[in-house]
Amino acid sequence: MGVTERRAVQRRLAELGDRLDERIVAALQREVPAYAAISAAQLAETRAITAWAVRRLIEMWVEETALTAADRQRFRGIGVARATDGRPLFAVLRAYRVAAVQISDLVIDLAGGELAIDDVAVLHRTLLTSVDELSESLFAGYTSAIEQLGNDRARMLAGLADDLLTGRQTSAAVLADRAAQLGITIPAALTLAVFAPQAPGVALSEGDVADLASSIGGQPTDVLHTRRGGQGVLLAAAVPDLAPQLTFRRWRACVIRDLSPAAVPAGFGLAAAAVGHAPDEAYAASPVLDRGDAMLVALLRGRPTVDPAELAGVALGPVAEAENAHLLEGLQAYLRFGSSTEAAAALGLHPQTMRHRLRRITALSGRDVHRSWDRLMLDAARTALALRTSRP
Repeated sequence: MGVTERRAVQRRLAELGDRLDERIVAALQREVPAYAAISAAQLAETRAITAWAVRRLIEMWVEETALTAADRQRFRGIGVARATDGRPLFAVLRAYRVAAVQISDLVIDLAGGELAIDDVAVLHRTLLTSVDELSESLFAGYTSAIEQLGNDRARMLAGLADDLLTGRQTSAAVLADRAAQLGITIPAALTLAVFAPQAPGVALSEGDVADLASSIGGQPTDVLHTRRGGQGVLLAAAVPDLAPQLTFRRWRACVIRDLSPAAVPAGFGLAAAAVGHAPDEAYAASPVLDRGDAMLVALLRGRPTVDPAELAGVALGPVAEAENAHLLEGLQAYLRFGSSTEAAAALGLHPQTMRHRLRRITALSGRDVHRSWDRLMLDAARTALALRTSRP
Protein backbone atom coordinates (compact mmCIF):
# COMPACT_ATOMS: atom_id res chain seq x y z
CA MET A 1 0.00 0.00 0.00
CA GLY A 2 1.48 3.40 -0.92
CA VAL A 3 0.56 7.04 -0.86
CA THR A 4 2.60 7.48 -4.06
CA GLU A 5 0.29 5.19 -6.03
CA ARG A 6 -2.80 6.90 -4.66
CA ARG A 7 -1.47 10.34 -5.53
CA ALA A 8 -0.80 9.11 -9.07
CA VAL A 9 -4.44 8.11 -9.39
CA GLN A 10 -5.46 11.44 -7.88
CA ARG A 11 -3.49 13.29 -10.57
CA ARG A 12 -5.10 11.23 -13.33
CA LEU A 13 -8.54 12.03 -11.97
CA ALA A 14 -7.64 15.73 -11.91
CA GLU A 15 -6.48 15.53 -15.51
CA LEU A 16 -9.94 14.34 -16.56
CA GLY A 17 -11.27 17.75 -15.54
CA ASP A 18 -14.88 18.33 -16.56
CA ARG A 19 -15.14 14.86 -18.10
CA LEU A 20 -15.02 13.37 -14.59
CA ASP A 21 -17.86 15.58 -13.40
CA GLU A 22 -19.91 14.93 -16.53
CA ARG A 23 -19.59 11.16 -16.12
CA ILE A 24 -20.92 11.30 -12.57
CA VAL A 25 -23.69 13.78 -13.38
CA ALA A 26 -24.74 11.62 -16.35
CA ALA A 27 -24.97 8.62 -14.02
CA LEU A 28 -27.11 10.63 -11.59
CA GLN A 29 -29.52 11.66 -14.33
CA ARG A 30 -29.66 8.14 -15.65
CA GLU A 31 -30.19 6.33 -12.35
CA VAL A 32 -32.02 8.87 -10.17
CA PRO A 33 -35.31 10.04 -11.79
CA ALA A 34 -35.48 13.22 -9.70
CA TYR A 35 -32.27 14.41 -11.39
CA ALA A 36 -33.37 13.57 -14.94
CA ALA A 37 -35.24 16.81 -15.62
CA ILE A 38 -33.59 19.40 -13.38
CA SER A 39 -33.23 22.96 -14.66
CA ALA A 40 -30.07 24.38 -16.21
CA ALA A 41 -29.28 26.26 -13.00
CA GLN A 42 -29.79 23.14 -10.90
CA LEU A 43 -27.61 21.15 -13.32
CA ALA A 44 -24.80 23.68 -13.00
CA GLU A 45 -25.10 23.51 -9.21
CA THR A 46 -25.02 19.72 -9.33
CA ARG A 47 -21.80 19.81 -11.39
CA ALA A 48 -20.17 22.22 -8.93
CA ILE A 49 -21.13 20.08 -5.92
CA THR A 50 -19.92 16.96 -7.74
CA ALA A 51 -16.52 18.51 -8.49
CA TRP A 52 -16.04 19.54 -4.87
CA ALA A 53 -17.31 16.28 -3.37
CA VAL A 54 -15.13 14.11 -5.63
CA ARG A 55 -12.05 16.17 -4.81
CA ARG A 56 -12.69 15.91 -1.07
CA LEU A 57 -13.42 12.18 -1.13
CA ILE A 58 -10.26 11.45 -3.09
CA GLU A 59 -8.22 13.65 -0.73
CA MET A 60 -9.59 11.70 2.23
CA TRP A 61 -8.66 8.41 0.58
CA VAL A 62 -5.14 9.53 -0.26
CA GLU A 63 -4.52 11.03 3.19
CA GLU A 64 -6.70 8.55 5.16
CA THR A 65 -8.65 11.36 6.80
CA ALA A 66 -12.36 11.97 7.41
CA LEU A 67 -14.94 14.65 6.76
CA THR A 68 -14.24 17.84 8.67
CA ALA A 69 -16.75 19.92 10.58
CA ALA A 70 -16.70 22.37 7.66
CA ASP A 71 -17.45 19.53 5.24
CA ARG A 72 -20.38 18.34 7.32
CA GLN A 73 -21.72 21.88 7.59
CA ARG A 74 -21.53 22.27 3.83
CA PHE A 75 -23.45 19.03 3.31
CA ARG A 76 -26.03 20.24 5.81
CA GLY A 77 -26.42 23.38 3.70
CA ILE A 78 -26.82 21.22 0.60
CA GLY A 79 -29.60 19.35 2.39
CA VAL A 80 -31.32 22.66 3.12
CA ALA A 81 -31.05 23.65 -0.55
CA ARG A 82 -32.50 20.34 -1.75
CA ALA A 83 -35.46 20.69 0.59
CA THR A 84 -36.04 24.21 -0.71
CA ASP A 85 -36.04 23.18 -4.36
CA GLY A 86 -38.34 20.26 -3.63
CA ARG A 87 -36.16 17.29 -4.50
CA PRO A 88 -37.17 14.20 -2.49
CA LEU A 89 -34.77 13.28 0.32
CA PHE A 90 -34.50 9.64 -0.75
CA ALA A 91 -33.45 10.79 -4.24
CA VAL A 92 -30.79 13.11 -2.81
CA LEU A 93 -29.31 10.34 -0.63
CA ARG A 94 -29.38 7.88 -3.53
CA ALA A 95 -27.53 10.39 -5.71
CA TYR A 96 -24.55 10.29 -3.34
CA ARG A 97 -24.53 6.50 -3.30
CA VAL A 98 -24.56 6.47 -7.11
CA ALA A 99 -21.70 8.99 -7.14
CA ALA A 100 -19.70 6.86 -4.70
CA VAL A 101 -20.00 3.84 -7.01
CA GLN A 102 -18.86 5.94 -9.96
CA ILE A 103 -15.85 7.22 -8.01
CA SER A 104 -14.87 3.69 -7.04
CA ASP A 105 -15.12 2.48 -10.64
CA LEU A 106 -13.11 5.44 -11.93
CA VAL A 107 -10.32 4.93 -9.41
CA ILE A 108 -10.03 1.24 -10.25
CA ASP A 109 -10.05 1.96 -13.99
CA LEU A 110 -7.39 4.68 -13.76
CA ALA A 111 -5.14 2.74 -11.38
CA GLY A 112 -4.42 0.11 -14.05
CA GLY A 113 -3.54 -2.55 -11.52
CA GLU A 114 -1.10 -0.34 -9.59
CA LEU A 115 -3.12 -0.34 -6.36
CA ALA A 116 -2.65 -2.93 -3.67
CA ILE A 117 -5.59 -4.64 -2.01
CA ASP A 118 -5.10 -2.41 1.02
CA ASP A 119 -5.43 0.71 -1.17
CA VAL A 120 -8.73 -0.55 -2.55
CA ALA A 121 -9.92 -1.48 0.94
CA VAL A 122 -9.14 2.01 2.23
CA LEU A 123 -10.94 3.52 -0.79
CA HIS A 124 -14.11 1.57 -0.10
CA ARG A 125 -13.94 2.22 3.63
CA THR A 126 -13.52 5.97 2.95
CA LEU A 127 -16.42 6.05 0.55
CA LEU A 128 -18.76 4.04 2.79
CA THR A 129 -17.90 5.99 5.94
CA SER A 130 -18.09 9.34 4.19
CA VAL A 131 -21.41 8.62 2.49
CA ASP A 132 -22.83 7.54 5.85
CA GLU A 133 -21.61 10.72 7.58
CA LEU A 134 -22.61 13.12 4.82
CA SER A 135 -26.04 11.45 4.65
CA GLU A 136 -26.57 12.34 8.29
CA SER A 137 -25.69 15.96 7.54
CA LEU A 138 -27.91 16.02 4.46
CA PHE A 139 -30.77 14.52 6.46
CA ALA A 140 -30.36 17.02 9.29
CA GLY A 141 -30.31 19.98 6.91
CA TYR A 142 -33.18 18.68 4.81
CA THR A 143 -35.51 17.91 7.72
CA SER A 144 -34.80 21.20 9.50
CA ALA A 145 -35.54 23.09 6.29
CA ILE A 146 -38.76 21.15 5.71
CA GLU A 147 -39.90 21.96 9.24
CA GLN A 148 -39.05 25.63 8.76
CA LEU A 149 -40.72 25.73 5.35
CA GLY A 150 -43.79 24.09 6.85
CA ASN A 151 -43.93 26.69 9.61
CA ASP A 152 -43.39 29.51 7.12
CA ARG A 153 -46.07 28.11 4.82
CA ALA A 154 -48.51 27.75 7.69
CA ARG A 155 -47.88 31.37 8.65
CA MET A 156 -48.33 32.51 5.03
CA LEU A 157 -51.61 30.60 4.72
CA ALA A 158 -52.87 32.03 8.01
CA GLY A 159 -51.80 35.48 6.83
CA LEU A 160 -53.78 35.05 3.64
CA ALA A 161 -56.83 34.00 5.67
CA ASP A 162 -56.43 37.05 7.91
CA ASP A 163 -56.14 39.34 4.91
CA LEU A 164 -59.31 37.89 3.39
CA LEU A 165 -61.18 38.39 6.67
CA THR A 166 -60.07 42.01 7.02
CA GLY A 167 -60.33 42.92 3.35
CA ARG A 168 -56.63 43.63 2.84
CA GLN A 169 -55.24 42.93 -0.65
CA THR A 170 -58.31 41.14 -1.96
CA SER A 171 -58.15 42.25 -5.59
CA ALA A 172 -58.40 39.36 -8.01
CA ALA A 173 -54.86 39.88 -9.34
CA VAL A 174 -53.23 40.05 -5.91
CA LEU A 175 -55.12 37.03 -4.65
CA ALA A 176 -54.20 35.03 -7.75
CA ASP A 177 -50.50 35.85 -7.27
CA ARG A 178 -50.51 34.93 -3.59
CA ALA A 179 -52.43 31.74 -4.24
CA ALA A 180 -49.98 30.74 -6.98
CA GLN A 181 -47.04 31.26 -4.61
CA LEU A 182 -48.68 28.96 -2.07
CA GLY A 183 -49.79 26.38 -4.62
CA ILE A 184 -53.49 26.78 -3.86
CA THR A 185 -56.59 28.07 -5.62
CA ILE A 186 -58.97 30.64 -4.14
CA PRO A 187 -62.46 29.94 -5.52
CA ALA A 188 -64.81 32.66 -6.68
CA ALA A 189 -67.33 31.57 -4.01
CA LEU A 190 -66.10 30.80 -0.51
CA THR A 191 -67.72 29.19 2.50
CA LEU A 192 -66.93 30.82 5.83
CA ALA A 193 -67.17 29.03 9.17
CA VAL A 194 -66.61 30.76 12.53
CA PHE A 195 -66.62 28.59 15.63
CA ALA A 196 -65.94 28.70 19.37
CA PRO A 197 -66.45 26.53 22.48
CA GLN A 198 -69.87 26.48 24.12
CA ALA A 199 -68.32 27.34 27.47
CA PRO A 200 -67.99 31.13 27.83
CA GLY A 201 -64.52 32.60 28.17
CA VAL A 202 -62.72 29.63 26.59
CA ALA A 203 -60.48 30.49 23.63
CA LEU A 204 -59.42 28.06 20.93
CA SER A 205 -55.75 27.27 20.34
CA GLU A 206 -54.08 27.21 16.93
CA GLY A 207 -53.95 23.43 17.26
CA ASP A 208 -57.71 23.25 17.84
CA VAL A 209 -58.39 25.23 14.68
CA ALA A 210 -55.89 23.27 12.58
CA ASP A 211 -57.35 19.99 13.82
CA LEU A 212 -60.87 20.89 12.70
CA ALA A 213 -59.53 22.15 9.36
CA SER A 214 -57.65 18.90 8.72
CA SER A 215 -60.67 16.81 9.67
CA ILE A 216 -62.85 18.31 6.92
CA GLY A 217 -60.31 18.98 4.13
CA GLY A 218 -59.03 16.42 1.63
CA GLN A 219 -55.66 18.16 1.54
CA PRO A 220 -54.00 20.48 4.07
CA THR A 221 -54.37 23.41 1.67
CA ASP A 222 -58.06 22.77 0.93
CA VAL A 223 -59.06 24.84 3.95
CA LEU A 224 -57.58 28.18 5.01
CA HIS A 225 -57.77 28.61 8.75
CA THR A 226 -56.82 31.12 11.41
CA ARG A 227 -57.83 32.45 14.84
CA ARG A 228 -59.52 35.76 15.47
CA GLY A 229 -60.35 36.96 18.95
CA GLY A 230 -60.41 33.48 20.48
CA GLN A 231 -62.63 32.13 17.70
CA GLY A 232 -61.58 29.74 14.97
CA VAL A 233 -62.19 30.58 11.31
CA LEU A 234 -62.25 28.35 8.24
CA LEU A 235 -62.43 29.44 4.60
CA ALA A 236 -62.91 26.88 1.87
CA ALA A 237 -64.66 26.22 -1.40
CA ALA A 238 -67.09 24.02 0.53
CA VAL A 239 -67.55 23.07 4.16
CA PRO A 240 -69.48 19.89 4.99
CA ASP A 241 -71.97 19.55 7.81
CA LEU A 242 -69.99 20.47 10.92
CA ALA A 243 -72.66 19.39 13.41
CA PRO A 244 -71.07 16.00 14.30
CA GLN A 245 -67.61 17.52 14.77
CA LEU A 246 -68.95 20.42 16.81
CA THR A 247 -71.17 18.25 18.99
CA PHE A 248 -68.21 15.99 19.80
CA ARG A 249 -66.03 18.97 20.72
CA ARG A 250 -68.83 20.94 22.45
CA TRP A 251 -68.35 23.87 20.09
CA ARG A 252 -70.76 26.11 18.22
CA ALA A 253 -70.42 27.68 14.79
CA CYS A 254 -71.92 29.93 12.17
CA VAL A 255 -71.49 28.96 8.51
CA ILE A 256 -72.11 31.41 5.68
CA ARG A 257 -71.87 30.14 2.11
CA ASP A 258 -71.37 31.64 -1.35
CA LEU A 259 -69.25 34.61 -0.36
CA SER A 260 -67.05 36.33 -2.91
CA PRO A 261 -63.58 37.23 -1.56
CA ALA A 262 -64.65 40.88 -1.40
CA ALA A 263 -67.72 39.95 0.71
CA VAL A 264 -65.76 37.86 3.23
CA PRO A 265 -65.07 40.73 5.71
CA ALA A 266 -68.77 41.58 6.08
CA GLY A 267 -69.64 37.89 6.30
CA PHE A 268 -67.01 37.37 8.97
CA GLY A 269 -68.30 40.28 11.05
CA LEU A 270 -71.80 38.84 10.86
CA ALA A 271 -70.76 35.26 11.71
CA ALA A 272 -68.36 36.23 14.50
CA ALA A 273 -71.03 38.34 16.21
CA ALA A 274 -73.54 35.50 15.90
CA VAL A 275 -71.23 32.97 17.53
CA GLY A 276 -70.36 35.45 20.25
CA HIS A 277 -73.89 36.60 21.06
CA ALA A 278 -76.57 34.17 19.84
CA PRO A 279 -78.78 32.89 22.70
CA ASP A 280 -78.98 29.21 23.57
CA GLU A 281 -82.38 29.01 21.87
CA ALA A 282 -80.68 29.62 18.53
CA TYR A 283 -78.83 26.31 18.89
CA ALA A 284 -81.86 24.21 19.84
CA ALA A 285 -81.89 22.33 16.55
CA SER A 286 -78.18 22.35 15.68
CA PRO A 287 -74.82 23.67 16.89
CA VAL A 288 -74.49 25.37 13.48
CA LEU A 289 -76.09 28.73 12.72
CA ASP A 290 -76.60 29.96 9.16
CA ARG A 291 -76.70 33.37 7.49
CA GLY A 292 -80.33 33.96 8.54
CA ASP A 293 -79.53 33.21 12.20
CA ALA A 294 -76.57 35.59 12.06
CA MET A 295 -78.68 38.33 10.52
CA LEU A 296 -81.34 37.99 13.21
CA VAL A 297 -78.71 38.24 15.97
CA ALA A 298 -77.35 41.37 14.30
CA LEU A 299 -80.83 42.87 13.96
CA LEU A 300 -81.55 42.25 17.65
CA ARG A 301 -78.17 43.67 18.74
CA GLY A 302 -78.26 46.61 16.39
CA ARG A 303 -74.90 45.69 14.84
CA PRO A 304 -73.50 44.87 12.44
CA THR A 305 -76.05 46.62 10.25
CA VAL A 306 -78.37 44.35 8.29
CA ASP A 307 -81.15 45.05 5.81
CA PRO A 308 -84.45 43.70 7.20
CA ALA A 309 -85.61 43.03 3.65
CA GLU A 310 -82.54 40.87 3.07
CA LEU A 311 -83.27 39.01 6.31
CA ALA A 312 -86.79 38.32 5.02
CA GLY A 313 -85.45 36.84 1.81
CA VAL A 314 -82.85 34.70 3.57
CA ALA A 315 -85.15 33.45 6.34
CA LEU A 316 -88.25 32.77 4.24
CA GLY A 317 -86.57 31.59 1.07
CA PRO A 318 -89.11 30.19 -1.41
CA VAL A 319 -91.94 30.87 1.07
CA ALA A 320 -91.77 34.55 0.04
CA GLU A 321 -92.30 33.76 -3.64
CA ALA A 322 -95.60 34.67 -5.27
CA GLU A 323 -96.50 31.07 -6.01
CA ASN A 324 -96.38 30.33 -2.28
CA ALA A 325 -98.56 33.22 -1.18
CA HIS A 326 -100.92 30.76 0.51
CA LEU A 327 -98.04 29.53 2.68
CA LEU A 328 -97.14 33.06 3.70
CA GLU A 329 -100.80 33.68 4.50
CA GLY A 330 -100.84 30.58 6.68
CA LEU A 331 -97.65 31.65 8.42
CA GLN A 332 -99.04 35.09 9.21
CA ALA A 333 -102.21 33.56 10.65
CA TYR A 334 -100.33 31.03 12.75
CA LEU A 335 -97.96 33.68 14.15
CA ARG A 336 -100.96 35.89 14.98
CA PHE A 337 -103.01 33.26 16.78
CA GLY A 338 -100.30 30.85 17.97
CA SER A 339 -102.42 27.81 17.18
CA SER A 340 -102.94 25.92 13.95
CA THR A 341 -106.59 25.33 14.86
CA GLU A 342 -107.33 29.03 15.43
CA ALA A 343 -105.29 30.03 12.38
CA ALA A 344 -107.22 27.55 10.24
CA ALA A 345 -110.53 28.87 11.53
CA ALA A 346 -109.49 32.44 10.78
CA LEU A 347 -108.67 31.48 7.20
CA GLY A 348 -111.64 29.17 6.75
CA LEU A 349 -109.39 26.11 6.41
CA HIS A 350 -109.43 22.64 7.89
CA PRO A 351 -106.84 22.36 10.70
CA GLN A 352 -105.13 19.55 8.82
CA THR A 353 -104.68 21.87 5.82
CA MET A 354 -103.05 24.44 8.10
CA ARG A 355 -100.73 21.82 9.57
CA HIS A 356 -99.77 20.77 6.05
CA ARG A 357 -98.94 24.37 5.20
CA LEU A 358 -96.75 24.66 8.30
CA ARG A 359 -94.87 21.50 7.29
CA ARG A 360 -94.31 22.95 3.81
CA ILE A 361 -92.99 26.16 5.37
CA THR A 362 -90.49 24.14 7.38
CA ALA A 363 -89.45 22.15 4.32
CA LEU A 364 -88.90 25.24 2.17
CA SER A 365 -87.37 27.59 4.74
CA GLY A 366 -85.63 25.17 7.08
CA ARG A 367 -87.40 26.92 10.00
CA ASP A 368 -89.84 25.19 12.33
CA VAL A 369 -92.56 27.43 13.81
CA HIS A 370 -92.72 25.17 16.86
CA ARG A 371 -89.17 26.19 17.93
CA SER A 372 -88.97 29.55 19.68
CA TRP A 373 -85.92 30.85 17.80
CA ASP A 374 -87.24 29.82 14.41
CA ARG A 375 -90.61 31.32 15.25
CA LEU A 376 -88.93 34.61 16.13
CA MET A 377 -86.97 34.43 12.89
CA LEU A 378 -90.07 33.82 10.77
CA ASP A 379 -92.03 36.52 12.58
CA ALA A 380 -89.26 39.08 12.02
CA ALA A 381 -88.95 38.04 8.39
CA ARG A 382 -92.66 38.18 7.54
CA THR A 383 -92.95 41.53 9.37
CA ALA A 384 -90.04 42.96 7.41
CA LEU A 385 -91.60 41.64 4.21
CA ALA A 386 -94.96 43.16 5.08
CA LEU A 387 -93.38 46.54 5.84
CA ARG A 388 -91.49 46.49 2.56
CA THR A 389 -94.55 45.66 0.46
CA SER A 390 -96.70 48.25 2.28
CA ARG A 391 -94.46 51.18 1.31
CA PRO A 392 -96.24 53.80 -0.86
